[in-house]
Amino acid sequence: MKVGLVVQARNGSTRFPEKMVSNLNGKRLLEWVLLRAGRAKAQEKVVATSNLSQDDIIEEIARALGWKVLRGDPFDVLSRYARAVRDFGLDYVIRITGDCPLVDPKLVDFALEKTLQEGSDYTMLAGIIDGFDVEVIRGEWILKADLSARLPSEREHVSPYIRKSQKAKKLFLNCHQEDLSQIHLSVDYPEDLMIIERLLRELGREDFTYEDVVKLIKEKPHLLERDKKIVPNEGYLRSIQEDREFVKGLKGKSLRLEESLKHFEKTKKLIPNCSQTFSKSYLQFSVGASPLFVEEAKGVYLKDLDGNTYIDYTMGLGACILGYSFEPVVSQVKKQLEKGIVYTLPHRLEAQLAELLTHIIPCAQMVRFGKNGSDVTSAAVRVARAYTGRDMIACCGYHGWQDWYIGTTTKSMGVPEAVKKLTLTFEYNNPQSLERLFEEYPHQIACVIMEPVGIEEPKDNFLQKVREITHKHGALLIFDEVVTGFRFSLGGAQDYFGVVPDLACFGKAMGNGMPISAIVGREDVMKLFEDVFFSFTFGGETASIASSIAVINYMRENEVIAYLWEKGQKLREGILKLVEEKELEDVVKVKGYPVRFVVDFAGEDGLKLKTLFQQECAKRSVLFSGSHNISYSHRDEHIEETLRVYDQVLDILKYALEYDMVDELLEGEVIKPVFRKP
Repeated sequence: MKVGLVVQARNGSTRFPEKMVSNLNGKRLLEWVLLRAGRAKAQEKVVATSNLSQDDIIEEIARALGWKVLRGDPFDVLSRYARAVRDFGLDYVIRITGDCPLVDPKLVDFALEKTLQEGSDYTMLAGIIDGFDVEVIRGEWILKADLSARLPSEREHVSPYIRKSQKAKKLFLNCHQEDLSQIHLSVDYPEDLMIIERLLRELGREDFTYEDVVKLIKEKPHLLERDKKIVPNEGYLRSIQEDREFVKGLKGKSLRLEESLKHFEKTKKLIPNCSQTFSKSYLQFSVGASPLFVEEAKGVYLKDLDGNTYIDYTMGLGACILGYSFEPVVSQVKKQLEKGIVYTLPHRLEAQLAELLTHIIPCAQMVRFGKNGSDVTSAAVRVARAYTGRDMIACCGYHGWQDWYIGTTTKSMGVPEAVKKLTLTFEYNNPQSLERLFEEYPHQIACVIMEPVGIEEPKDNFLQKVREITHKHGALLIFDEVVTGFRFSLGGAQDYFGVVPDLACFGKAMGNGMPISAIVGREDVMKLFEDVFFSFTFGGETASIASSIAVINYMRENEVIAYLWEKGQKLREGILKLVEEKELEDVVKVKGYPVRFVVDFAGEDGLKLKTLFQQECAKRSVLFSGSHNISYSHRDEHIEETLRVYDQVLDILKYALEYDMVDELLEGEVIKPVFRKP
């Protein structure tokens, strides 16, 4: 193990120029520091100064006293310490500043001894007189700080990044019970030098200790009297203000959004929420800081009304699993358009797609089509009621806009109370909560409808237990796979987890953006649709059916599912690594599976943080909504660029929290949740 004592010194102080060479009782200030500190136990003794010519004299003094010298950036002190660690192979660094001529080598040795005993990464003497400061830092933490620290205060003062880290083992040593840190005996101004001269004359020798100085100033406090009031830690406080300006400077250039905002004002008068979907509306995208409307999209790129282009991961709320305007699918849709898409009679493509689904989805024996997820989840509930002769529903997850489900949410306005009472909710990964519903409403629950997986992993055979409980009580199990279908596996989450329901609902990715959904399931249940009314003009619309056939065939032939898992894993792991490096685990949450995960923000200011993150990502050409639905068009270069952007924006987030600047950095309106807490 190798310990180095590194003294930082330079002559460029704005408050006291050339103080290192100023006279102090017959010696230059730096000589006092090096002679006293040099008695400490360390294998290497190094002066780290700047490469400016005005600091040539510092090198001369240091070498004359037998110290090694390292020179570097005048303002990046941290980089100098990192060089010392690398150049001299230091395991630990004792940090002393050149403005502490009274430094006590016994205190230095004490701090080092305790550091080694406790195995700490960072040790500081606490409560002592300012001017006897000692820090002992593990070399690898200095290198880590040099790699990650960006703020001016972190670069100039070496240890703030390490002190703020939750992962560094820190030790704060009290030399005595009394806090004397308000006493200022470091040299920041000429007046400080005068006070230290008085103390040295009173002490009358050079081998004094810290205890000698404490005793002296308690006996003769008038020795500390000064004409000029000193602002404690003035240099550090100035650095903090520089930090705030630095953080502001990290923000990207504001987007051009004139056309988007103009269209927004027009659309507000015509369309409630300016959108057909809550999740696409300005509730989820910051007005004034993020795009609100799209002009076109291709692959993974989306272009807004102002011509700004973004890498997108929401991908039409997960619908465009192959990518926007994916040519192998588009070509099939175009061919069908030329033949017509809605007819007086059913088209043979309906049976072709139905047969395809029965081959790939475990529970599918018969099939019916809809246009969106709400169509088929509502159809599933209706046919389950018809099959069982019961009225009540148990649900878990999100299942669309129809009365039977939306009445369970905070968006239930307009749903009759009688309808609300018929749908019950249970907790994911809590089979007991489902069992209690069956016990409370015996022989009344027609079906259990649930998303087999959202962003939370099923634990302890949860899905199997749900199926057992449901069947034990004579109800049907319905998996809502509108989101998970064609993403976890070609046969859906039921195929991935090996749990087969009675009925299942598919949509979104099924048509790569074309409006189509399907309810599939057991023949004896599905046969009831011959009498259960589920009928509408566009159920057999063939452009969407042709699109779905093309999607499924392409995915089967090109191992798309494996690709989604691989690229999603790369993106997800990259984000997790960034969050960990920046120690934002308590704030930034990455939830879900590689093929579909969300990045969320915890705490009371979670929505503000999400808004700020979205704002700065948009400036850097990444459209962020929280959802990451990986597509077949996402390539390594897109993921690498996204991680580069997230790296920058997570820094902004981290500093905004550290300096309480979130509100100050926001440029648009704060986004709002679709479902508000009651």
